[in-house]
Amino acid sequence: MKIETKLTIKNMKKNIKRTIYTTISIALCVFLIFTTLILISSIRNGINEGTNIKYNDYDFIIRGVSKGEFNQIKDKAYIDKIYIQESENDSLKELDETSDFNNSDTLNVFIKYKYVKETYKYSSNIVQTLQYSLSEAEEKCEFNDKLLTVYGLMGATLDYTTSSQLTYKSTINFSYVIDLMIVLILVVFSIFFIIILYNSFLVTINERKRDYAILNSIGGTEGQVLRMIFLEATIMGAFGIIIGGVLSVIGAKAILDMVNNILAPTSFNFSLVIDIKYVIVALIIILLNTYISAIIPSVKASSTSVIDSIRNNKQIKYKKKSLILGKIHPIEGRIAIINLKRNKNKYRFITTLLVICMISFIAVSTYINYEKESADLVTDYDVDADIEFEENGINYKEILDNYTISTGDKIEYFEYKRNNTLFAIVEPSSAITLDKDIYKYEGNKKLISFQLVGLDDNKYKEYINKIKANYGDCIIYNNIVETEPAGEDEVTHSYHSMFNTNEIKLSIINERNADGQSSNYEVIDEENLNGNFVLTDEVIDGFKEIKNQAICTIFVNMDTYNKIDANIQSTIPKNADVETNGIGVIHNNPVFVKVRCGNIIEFSNYIKDLAEKDDYKNITPRFYSLEYQEKMIYIDILQLILRTVMITVVVIGIISAINIINASLFERREEFRILSRIGATNGNINKILIYECLYMFIKALVISVIISIPIIYAIIKHMEKVIIVKKLLIPFGNIGIFVALLFIISLAITLYSSRFVKNK
Repeated sequence: MKIETKLTIKNMKKNIKRTIYTTISIALCVFLIFTTLILISSIRNGINEGTNIKYNDYDFIIRGVSKGEFNQIKDKAYIDKIYIQESENDSLKELDETSDFNNSDTLNVFIKYKYVKETYKYSSNIVQTLQYSLSEAEEKCEFNDKLLTVYGLMGATLDYTTSSQLTYKSTINFSYVIDLMIVLILVVFSIFFIIILYNSFLVTINERKRDYAILNSIGGTEGQVLRMIFLEATIMGAFGIIIGGVLSVIGAKAILDMVNNILAPTSFNFSLVIDIKYVIVALIIILLNTYISAIIPSVKASSTSVIDSIRNNKQIKYKKKSLILGKIHPIEGRIAIINLKRNKNKYRFITTLLVICMISFIAVSTYINYEKESADLVTDYDVDADIEFEENGINYKEILDNYTISTGDKIEYFEYKRNNTLFAIVEPSSAITLDKDIYKYEGNKKLISFQLVGLDDNKYKEYINKIKANYGDCIIYNNIVETEPAGEDEVTHSYHSMFNTNEIKLSIINERNADGQSSNYEVIDEENLNGNFVLTDEVIDGFKEIKNQAICTIFVNMDTYNKIDANIQSTIPKNADVETNGIGVIHNNPVFVKVRCGNIIEFSNYIKDLAEKDDYKNITPRFYSLEYQEKMIYIDILQLILRTVMITVVVIGIISAINIINASLFERREEFRILSRIGATNGNINKILIYECLYMFIKALVISVIISIPIIYAIIKHMEKVIIVKKLLIPFGNIGIFVALLFIISLAITLYSSRFVKNK
């Protein structure tokens, strides 16, 4: 065994505590980097392999594409793969040179893009190329929502741009967060790794300067000293990598289990996957960081003169200054200030660690609070879904009951019917509050447009009990909300549609031969809406969305609704198209069902799958709270990852602080002996250490507050693009508790370390 190896092992054993602390620091830094890359490999593998064929790797679907249309889009440069389905019951076939589709005039096309995060941009280009209208795009095109959700893309909306082109947008886009987190985590962890290990090696090397100086004085070379330090770094790095690797596998498995619990509603499940590519990347990052951390202090140690190394006082510089703080404090406080100035480098690093811990907690907790608030504002509904069942023999109760039986998710639902495009003559005309958008008829009669909603018996009784009305009353929700453009902003107006009067009479009409502001009309129904009217601003549970609608809503019981509908249907010619002239009444009056469920993501998947079957084509769902649930899942995962990172950073900071404080106090052991000889008690020495800890902590707290202000401001400005909040959502209480705990931990570390020094 070479002399350098023997001396290295002897030095490591001589100060086993320092060796252990440094090895643990390496292990925890390895844990951060290795765990991050294991999670990335596991999640990406789960996305690619953990889904069944229905939700495989395609991003965009176009149904009923003609061969001419297909030829326009198949060679787009941004398309990676195309799967073809010749009929609804056929399996998917990947497009290649041998593909032949002579047996079908139209195709279902499943497209996988080269860059999934540009899905909406590429899909916009495709619908523009095919020159689809808005209705055609809504009917033919859809996204693989389950796959896109995992990439952070949710809630596609389709609308016209200022240049009258159709374009897709995502209402929620977390993809930038995912990319940014991966890059930032690796960069920040690497910098943090180097800083922590640099100071750990610096402490270790400073303690051994005298040994290195003696070695130099008896003929040892700088190269030998460097080899000893690098050998020590290699040994501690090897142990740290092994320990950190084991912790990474355990930690990654635990984190994936928690992520799977959060993602349970989406039916995604990620298994632990250790990809050799990521292992190699992690090892390269870890080894580079380890040797970069060791090289600077080792060069300093090998090049320091023998006399300076033996005296070991290069770091101790103090110019006496007359400070008010020093004059007003007792003797222990003045000694503490002197000690802090004499050992600036060590205490500056401890202060930096405290600052990192505080800023991490403040930034993470504030960001999570704002994200949660934005999630709460995503939806303004009090049910989870609204499903339209066209009356073609579909038994919606059986469908919903089967879902409950198959999943165990107990749901609540109620039936209603509605017609959104009815017009009624109002008598007396003075009952109408405004002349805005009002047509005038013969005899100065006035008309309003309204939607009619028929409630099932249980829901209707619930409503009349809520507003203290009687059975058979017609309930008018009387609050109208309209939004108008005002320059670059919008102005919202709210007003009542009618005055509260018992004299109201409504005659449902169909317009005939409209001419300017006056018109003729045909009365369709003048009996069924002439009972007692109750005007209210109260909304029944399940219809919260009408609070923001610019149309009057009239609620009736189902019996009244069916009578009105029968009169309307009798006016429609048997050969009429879907809509009649004037009132837009649909022949096949659908049934609507509002649903509350425990797992909206699972329920939405069930309904979407069902709606794709031939027997259930006329099911049209609208999921109110789906976007909210998806965002909450992402916030929960984001919170889990950020808090795991924050806790690990705090633990590394605490261990590094223990290492540095221990080393600092060990170097001052002679100072403690002198203080004891001149009459200082253990209590006096403890007061000195408490003052030192207090000064460092207050300084770190002030710096953290100063740095946190622009960070919090940036978070608020960023979130203002999503939500408008009139109050600060900074969790001051949690931050105060964390700061207090951090101070107690810092003080405990200082006093605990001093016990061993004072006893030597």
